[in-house]
Amino acid sequence: MEHFVTLANGKKVYANLTSSHLATHFSDFPELSALVKDFLATQSFNEQEIYIDHDMGKVVGSSDLVEANSSDEIIYAKRLNRDTYTRFVKGKNSIPTTYITVTLSRDTDGNYELTSAWIGQICPLFPDRPGSTAESRSFWSTHALVWGNQTVQEGSETAVSPW
Repeated sequence: MEHFVTLANGKKVYANLTSSHLATHFSDFPELSALVKDFLATQSFNEQEIYIDHDMGKVVGSSDLVEANSSDEIIYAKRLNRDTYTRFVKGKNSIPTTYITVTLSRDTDGNYELTSAWIGQICPLFPDRPGSTAESRSFWSTHALVWGNQTVQEGSETAVSPW
């Protein structure tokens, strides 16, 4: 873990920039790191868990989260540094967005770990993740990430839903 940024209230934010969910998002979308730093430097969090999206006021990139239905070609695969499957859709394009989302967890010293961040808005957890709800399954049955924009584990692709 390395120091990533300091919040406006002086609390430090640390991040695993080599082998985490966050590392894959920063690798897939290099501009995301600076956006997250700029946003977090203006914040003063005290909660244990932070799961927040923020409108940056200008288009900051494209969200891979799109609507998908039964007529779309769906594939499931494991993204890098993950043990669970993600639902992808082939043949669709990302959508320009003004939002970024960040997730942080407070440590025992009162500082934070940046656990993930992405371009786009908050969405429910994948159905096979701890803490998922009935809303997760419903949401992910009508949404998917755009195939081809994110790195996946070779050989993990399947057309059969693992959920």
